[in-house]
Amino acid sequence: MEEKQPSVLSNGLLYGAITGIALILFSLILFLTDLYLNKTMSWISYLFLVGGMLYGTLEYRKKYTNGFITYGKAFISCFWIGLFAGIIGSLYMFVFAKYIHPGFVQELLDQARTNIMTTNPNMSDEQVEQAVSISAKFLSPGMMAVWGLVAYAAISAVIALILAIFIKKEDPSLKTTI
Repeated sequence: MEEKQPSVLSNGLLYGAITGIALILFSLILFLTDLYLNKTMSWISYLFLVGGMLYGTLEYRKKYTNGFITYGKAFISCFWIGLFAGIIGSLYMFVFAKYIHPGFVQELLDQARTNIMTTNPNMSDEQVEQAVSISAKFLSPGMMAVWGLVAYAAISAVIALILAIFIKKEDPSLKTTI
């Protein structure tokens, strides 16, 4: 009996879950080593995202499409993987900021205050506090999860557009000659 080919969506769900779990583990390692506020270290998480999108789509191409995949299907596969990883990552961010480390939001606000005072030394204390209070509205655990999901969707779309260029492999038997 022939094995049924999974859809690009189900492949995206599987590899998105794997990628999301990898992102959570990396985030926990950063937290446990007290590097979670280090911007440079947090950029490494994008390597996990790109790696998951690349690996998941290449596996789909190899296992289910005879080694060939169109640009559109490669894009959709990469995007689904990134989106599902983003959903998992955003849910984790909510749990982290709300329950695991409730002081996280305050640490971000303190960091924002320091950055504002460093980059704008002529601002009055009142102006700094006003800027920090505006930032606080966007830094609740719920808002961080929502904005995180929006950011993951946008970033995943851009990364998928680029990765699909390199992953696509047209089936030469489908080319028509004129």
